[in-house]
Amino acid sequence: MVSTVNNLIVKELVQRYQGTRNCLVVGYQGIKSLETNELRKDLRTKNIHMEVVKNTLASLAFEEISLTDMKNLLEGPSAIVIGPIDPVVLAKTLVEWSKKMPSLKVKGGVIEGRIVSYPEVETLSKLPSKPVLYTQMVTLLQSPLSLLARTLSAPLYNLRGVIEAFKNKKEKESTSTTGG
Repeated sequence: MVSTVNNLIVKELVQRYQGTRNCLVVGYQGIKSLETNELRKDLRTKNIHMEVVKNTLASLAFEEISLTDMKNLLEGPSAIVIGPIDPVVLAKTLVEWSKKMPSLKVKGGVIEGRIVSYPEVETLSKLPSKPVLYTQMVTLLQSPLSLLARTLSAPLYNLRGVIEAFKNKKEKESTSTTGG
């Protein structure tokens, strides 16, 4: 009976983790239940899900989806944290919480389908989020284009000024010869 239940749990975990591109393992030993509730509440607002699973069952699930290196992170009381599409949000959130609660230890995980260690997660947490990066890229791309547009339109603007001045000069000449 127990092995049947465990097999069902592993199948469920495989289904849950298989499509996940961003998943981190955290150690939670020593965290009080009120702190855990606060953490979970904050994670939910960011569409991040945290679950406590037996290490052996999580190891089997990760092994089945070819993430065998994740087994090394599953030592001691561990929780699996599954994040949104933007891995920076996941990394930032957990690193911030680990600073607030020293008992929460980010061990590493999978980011964009690649196994990462804690130092890599910490580095990722210092980056701006995807929307901010996209905005910065668009701004960088837009700057040379707007400069090019101004540079190309400057001769036309100058030519317009020359034509206006020439027209004004001709008008003055024609009024001075007809009027005077």
